[in-house]
Amino acid sequence: MVNSGSTYIFVNEKAGTVADLSGGDNKSIIGYENHNGDNQKWHAEQQGENFTFKNVATGQYLGIEGEPGENTPVVVVDHPFEWHVTQDDESWRLWVPGTKYNMDLSDHGNPAPGTPVTLWGKWAAGRNQCWRLQDA
Repeated sequence: MVNSGSTYIFVNEKAGTVADLSGGDNKSIIGYENHNGDNQKWHAEQQGENFTFKNVATGQYLGIEGEPGENTPVVVVDHPFEWHVTQDDESWRLWVPGTKYNMDLSDHGNPAPGTPVTLWGKWAAGRNQCWRLQDA
């Protein structure tokens, strides 16, 4: 269960890397090994049926760059951006509300540091689209 007011680290179900605010451009979300940095911690706040996730390091929100679609980059944005969160076995999927697009560790969940996190349509077998919410 996602709890409003809790802070999480998003661990990719397939790769084991975490959703990391890149230190390279301070904008992109990438897969990276867990080093427990504040740039890897996301504070959840419920907004009706959805959630926003604020980065602990910058105070910016997990969002997208441009219109939702296949391969749209997941980035931090300055305004609250809502995600619809659904359970998938023991992990979670983060959806752009009202779309078929969810947060995806690209290249089929490539565990290499720096792999971009993007949007993609649901792939039922795609564990690279599933995230464990670990208490930070």
